[in-house]
Amino acid sequence: MKFERLPIRFFAVLVLSAAIASAKSTPVGIEQTGDAHFPTALTFTPINSGEARVIINIDADGQLADILVTGYTHQAFANEAVNLLRQWRYTAATIDGIPVGTRQELKISFIATGRVVSMQAIDATDVLTQRMLPPALLQRTCPPSELDHPIAVLQTVNPPHPGRTENASQPSGTTMIDFYVDETGQIRMPVVLESTNQKYAEAAVGALSQWRFAAPTKHGKPIAVRVQQQFVFPADS
Repeated sequence: MKFERLPIRFFAVLVLSAAIASAKSTPVGIEQTGDAHFPTALTFTPINSGEARVIINIDADGQLADILVTGYTHQAFANEAVNLLRQWRYTAATIDGIPVGTRQELKISFIATGRVVSMQAIDATDVLTQRMLPPALLQRTCPPSELDHPIAVLQTVNPPHPGRTENASQPSGTTMIDFYVDETGQIRMPVVLESTNQKYAEAAVGALSQWRFAAPTKHGKPIAVRVQQQFVFPADS
């Protein structure tokens, strides 16, 4: 059985605060150090196309810090996508020349014609997929409004106040964090949307990483959910 590796392009969605969105930035660099193959598990099945959707977190050192599968048409496509992304190398995104951690949302499409593989970008028109009518996408995330019950917090930790800096009191401020709660109630993929102060942002992320939630469910089945949390810091007098 012969496989052909074709170029792969990604549409990256960087989640940045309004304060830095106008800064000079570069996206995460992706070096494809592993080959993509149509899943072997589907070789003798009538399935000849599908997709997986994932979110990757690339830290400031260019390391793959986390992967969260958000949807797939077959579990085998999700497994292949995760294995592939773990093989590749990355270069951190930068803002004004400074490496930063960031989150990217990716859609990886698999098409096999005569078992020759191709993968297309998230923003490409997949004519073959439309023609072959692949299985419906199984969503592994949902908004809070679609949960069986409101998301329940089991454990919270208040962020420590950064305190005085350079003999000056810190003013009051806020930090807004966007993150996922996965099927087990763990915090995943936190991103600071906006913050009055960098130290406030660091304190808020550190505290949030210790929070725990009850496992979210939809129609009785575990599912990940995307939520936001605001932290308010009083003035340090």
